Amino acid sequence: MKSRLIIIALLACLLAGANEATAQRQRRRHEPKEQRVECLSKDKLAILYDKVKKASFDGNRVDLIEVACLGEVYFTCEQCARIIGAITFGDNRLAALRHMAPHIIDPRHAYLIYEKFSFASEKDEAARIMGG
Repeated sequence: MKSRLIIIALLACLLAGANEATAQRQRRRHEPKEQRVECLSKDKLAILYDKVKKASFDGNRVDLIEVACLGEVYFTCEQCARIIGAITFGDNRLAALRHMAPHIIDPRHAYLIYEKFSFASEKDEAARIMGG
């Protein structure tokens, strides 16, 4: 009788463990993107920002951002806004945002990016690019 209770207890523990593992997989699948990937580190962001800031023309700045976005790089909206702020003209800022938008992990903070645009039409286009 005692051995049956032990076996039942072990099976219950195994089933509970299997249920917990399934629950964890479900939670991970439904976690926001920002919890699943890591954004650019402060050091790498500083390097990218300095390169963008030191580029001679906005076109070169946009090209640097495009190249930076070719890999598995992710940005927060705050980081994106900082980099976009180094670009002078609104149309070039929008071009940079087009490259960065698919790599943004916290789109609910998009207002930080919208603040970098001067005109309502640019803000509307930025919202369209961000998917909102």
